[in-house]
Amino acid sequence: MDGERKGRAQPKRTTGEIGGTKIVSDENGIETATLIPVDLPTGKEALEKFFADIFVDAFNSQLPLGPGASISKITQKDTSDLDFAIECPAADYLELAELTPLDQEFGRAMRRTGKFNMYTYARWIYLRVIKKKQIKYGPSLAKRVFLLLYVNDTMFMPTQQTIMCIQSLCARDGCDFSGVFILLTNGSDLRFIEMVVPYSGPSLPPPKAFDRPAANLVPGQASWVVDLSDVPGASPD
Repeated sequence: MDGERKGRAQPKRTTGEIGGTKIVSDENGIETATLIPVDLPTGKEALEKFFADIFVDAFNSQLPLGPGASISKITQKDTSDLDFAIECPAADYLELAELTPLDQEFGRAMRRTGKFNMYTYARWIYLRVIKKKQIKYGPSLAKRVFLLLYVNDTMFMPTQQTIMCIQSLCARDGCDFSGVFILLTNGSDLRFIEMVVPYSGPSLPPPKAFDRPAANLVPGQASWVVDLSDVPGASPD
């Protein structure tokens, strides 16, 4: 995360905004989605450490870059722009970035309803988070950095096809980071990561192929059927 930490006010973080989803049926058989909350630390450094530790555990369990690329040590940095120093054959630093598009109308609507356009969200993530940090650090340093994307609110969790769109944007327009990862839930907890970069899977559709609506299930919602007809298409690039 950007900026120095010493001397800054520590923002409060609420709890119960992220976690797994539990489906509960009442006596009439009506199913309701209930969020299984995750208690988040209240201090900025503690919050970063919370997500970084989850990432390291998941990274060393999944070994997305192969068995020779595990993280053997992680050290939180006090005042540097880069959040953590790590010991890993593939990178020297770990940088965290929260996905919170509340400065955009689509993000505010997403927070209320869970509905969004996949291309719009993916393009925001690429331009406003990945590329912005890439420009800040420059290609030489970025090549030594893992970038971890995470959410503090389940409504902002990228869907699988949104992640594919981000991968397509990175493949088309470039990404200098040694690795870009998104911390996801597997339905019960957050200990799962999706590797955005590097990508070695099948050929990806062009980014605009994902100009389609999607939705995250809103806690308390009693139906899996979501009307997506009111989700606007992506604006022209």
